[in-house]
Amino acid sequence: MADNSELTDLLLTVEEVRSSLHSELDAKLVQEILDIQHLLAEDRAEARKRTERAINQWVAERAAMEGNN
Repeated sequence: MADNSELTDLLLTVEEVRSSLHSELDAKLVQEILDIQHLLAEDRAEARKRTERAINQWVAERAAMEGNN
């Protein structure tokens, strides 16, 4: 498992790539996915389930916001 400094480096690198190449992706969603994957590195099935849940929630929130406009 990565120590705190390695995790921080990974998060900073992913954010740099996201902001420069895929700024359309929500930074909070990407952070949440990385947190889930790190937390559940030993339980891939649960990590996948929680990642899908986070994405579905994000999509639903965006749809609700667009519906209110």
